[in-house]
Amino acid sequence: MTVPSQPSIATEARYILKTSLLQDKVLRIPQKITSRLSSVTFTPTDAPPIAPTPCKLSESAAALWALVGLFSAVISEERYGVPDQHVTVDVHTATLFPMSTFMFELDGKGIWHPEVKARMDFMDPGKFTEPYRGLATNIYKTADARYFQLHGGLDTTAVLHMLEMPQHRLELTGTDAAKIKSLYAEGVGRRTAEWLDLEANEFWRQAGTICYTQEEFMKTPHGQASIGQPLYSVDAVHTSLSPVAWAPTCPQDTRNRPLAGIKVLDLTRVVAGPTISKILALAGADVLRISSLTVPEASSLVFDMQIGKRDCHLDLKTVEGKLAFRNLVEEADVIVDGYRPGSLEKMGFGRTLVHEIARKRGRGMVYARENCYGWVGEWRHRSGWQQISDCVTGVSWAQGKFLGLDEPVIPLLPNSDYQTGIIGAIGILQALLLRSTSGGSYNVDTSLNAFNLWYLNLGFYSPDVSRSILAKHPDFKPRHTTDVFTLFDMTRQTCRKATGEGKGELFDPARFITEEVRWGKKGENGRYLDWTKLITFSAAGEEGIRLGYDRGSTMPGSDEPVW
Repeated sequence: MTVPSQPSIATEARYILKTSLLQDKVLRIPQKITSRLSSVTFTPTDAPPIAPTPCKLSESAAALWALVGLFSAVISEERYGVPDQHVTVDVHTATLFPMSTFMFELDGKGIWHPEVKARMDFMDPGKFTEPYRGLATNIYKTADARYFQLHGGLDTTAVLHMLEMPQHRLELTGTDAAKIKSLYAEGVGRRTAEWLDLEANEFWRQAGTICYTQEEFMKTPHGQASIGQPLYSVDAVHTSLSPVAWAPTCPQDTRNRPLAGIKVLDLTRVVAGPTISKILALAGADVLRISSLTVPEASSLVFDMQIGKRDCHLDLKTVEGKLAFRNLVEEADVIVDGYRPGSLEKMGFGRTLVHEIARKRGRGMVYARENCYGWVGEWRHRSGWQQISDCVTGVSWAQGKFLGLDEPVIPLLPNSDYQTGIIGAIGILQALLLRSTSGGSYNVDTSLNAFNLWYLNLGFYSPDVSRSILAKHPDFKPRHTTDVFTLFDMTRQTCRKATGEGKGELFDPARFITEEVRWGKKGENGRYLDWTKLITFSAAGEEGIRLGYDRGSTMPGSDEPVW
């Protein structure tokens, strides 16, 4: 893609919004949205790129948030009769957004503080928080000198069997990271990349991928199948169903949030899927997340992902759990599925059944799915994570080359997870708008790969801009051996040094909020990035829509399975 010079994040964000989103005919964005570019402002207008990456992280995130804002404005105008809303996107908060989950603090303690970690142990039956098991997830070199992104998931058992390594090494602690990595490097180094890719994915059913350049990936059969696939898709089913009027809202709630009264069933874990539902909650939806004591969680990430939601335990493999969930489906407007492709079908709640329930009740349903590899191609069934998508599509190789290395490096994280979450929310907003005007039920699909391929197609910074960015981060020197936990700390520290923390700076305290949370102890407070600062609205000089949450972060299992 040919782009103009880029003096600021705001300039490029507007260009991306216009040319790569609003003018993309494949997305079929309604004209009432595409005609509203002039009602969007990005601020501050002069902020230069700062994140140490060759890709347009801040710019793409700001553009996607602007599209969330445009859909929110149009829906609220139709629901409440409010005047034309102007959308303002804060590019600094958009830059911090992909770091959000790691900045959560519980009463002043970070998510890896021993006291906080102890609160999450019940969510970690696979013991992925043990340093020995957790560091399976990293890039290692194979016998044929390729790089391979190994991934232990939330239970490293299969990977350890595959590499013929002990299941536990409790004597190895976080201070032994180099030794632990050397053990995995030895195991991976005995296998070729092609064999390891097949063995991990097809025999052990465990995530993992060869680290491809973008050019290499696009030559694979899966890469070829990905050509022309949209950033997201919204497809109508049961089109004979009548339009659905927006639900009445509480008279005391004057925020005019676009999704007030919308009921969302959240079946997601980790980051991308939970980000979709967290944005829907920000827009006013009643989000009920389904968790289970039998299903492992990415426990360190749960705190931030639970903001604005209710959460109930249900085991969908039991009769009682299936019946309770079906009762919830009967009243739901949206289902968000972030599990491995086919998982909900195996439990009886695939799209065919859910849409038939919606047809019988006479009110359309939106069924949204998010996965790693996309929904076409030979790898669509594979399990995947942010690091997997970054490595398979070529983003990690681009990051390594940007740093002057001849090796892939995990890019700033978990960017592809978070931005895929925005895209999923956009698709659902579009589907709900269509349901209100045209009727029908809708399928929404997106994926980490769809985002990453779109992201790469936006192009890289020019050599001059890249040199300017790198000059601001002289001590930022990750390698392919740098694990994700270390990388986050490195990224946060270098960005703090480069930008400062005072008023108006990237880490301005005003971009964070402290409020009460529900994690089993009355009066506890969480401090986290305030997503209400991402997009704000005004109308004729007055305050417009006010996005916001109805509750703070919620511990899994805190609520009953009822609307």
